[in-house]
Amino acid sequence: MPRHRSVYVNSVVNSNVDSTIHVNSVIFPFMLLLRFLTVLSSKVMFVLPSNLSFIMK
Repeated sequence: MPRHRSVYVNSVVNSNVDSTIHVNSVIFPFMLLLRFLTVLSSKVMFVLPSNLSFIMK
């Protein structure tokens, strides 16, 4: 009886770990993309005004 219980607990823990890993693998690319976009937009905001002023001249 205790053995069955430990097997059950193990399977529950394993499934929880799997779902956590799955969630992380889903969220991680979004975090990377968000960070990339933030950096990109800050660069664009830095470069764009100088380009605009150059064009205006």
